Amino acid sequence: MMQMIETSMMRELSLSGALSKPLLDAGKARALLLSLDAGQAVAPCQMPFLVLYYFIEGQGQLRVGEEQAAFQPGSLVTVAAGAERLISADSPTRVLAVQVP
Repeated sequence: MMQMIETSMMRELSLSGALSKPLLDAGKARALLLSLDAGQAVAPCQMPFLVLYYFIEGQGQLRVGEEQAAFQPGSLVTVAAGAERLISADSPTRVLAVQVP
């Protein structure tokens, strides 16, 4: 069985902060589309599982613990369970976040 979700038209932004749109909840694995406008950030948080971040569009910074790196479209980052992370956008940004137990 296959499920296709078109994300290309999902470009909604919020003036009050990052938006998180659930795309898939398949038991323990989840996929979310994060949308941030320039200057917005996802507040520092920790997840109890590995998270894969695929940056669809935009540029900015990803901080994991004490490490920081610039992202751009096409960047794929894995963040270990329990690590504190923060995403800040320099331009309108869309990120696919896949939570893996």
